[in-house]
Amino acid sequence: MTDVNTIDELLAGSHRSLARLQAVIASLDDRALGQPTPSGWSVAATLAHLAFYDDWVSERWRRCLATGELQDLPDDITELANVAGTRGWQAIDPEMAKIIAVDAAEAVVDFLGTLPRAALEQAIDTGRYAMIDRSVHWDPHLDEIERASHR
Repeated sequence: MTDVNTIDELLAGSHRSLARLQAVIASLDDRALGQPTPSGWSVAATLAHLAFYDDWVSERWRRCLATGELQDLPDDITELANVAGTRGWQAIDPEMAKIIAVDAAEAVVDFLGTLPRAALEQAIDTGRYAMIDRSVHWDPHLDEIERASHR
């Protein structure tokens, strides 16, 4: 059985990073949204990327609740999704990117708070920490966004 503190710490990481995400996004103007990041995407595209993966995590959890198991994914699935998603992420309206990034982040954090402890334990026991602590994905991108937007 997973230590309850571990679950609470991972959920707290999502909450802390959500506050950072909200603050960073609120500070972005039109110029900043168009700036390139080291990933090769604009800041707006990076926000769309974040929204996509928050929706992805929510859907993975819904399927887990329905089947009782977190699905295994191919090792290269993230790279495939990033390549396939880039065109749409780059084309998104920058203001819409801000909206969907915040909406998806808030939704996934709220959803994580409703999950049964057994499901969260399963994620931890199988090394899927980012399924609980979204800061694992958000923070590196937020670092890139902050650097790009201060150019």
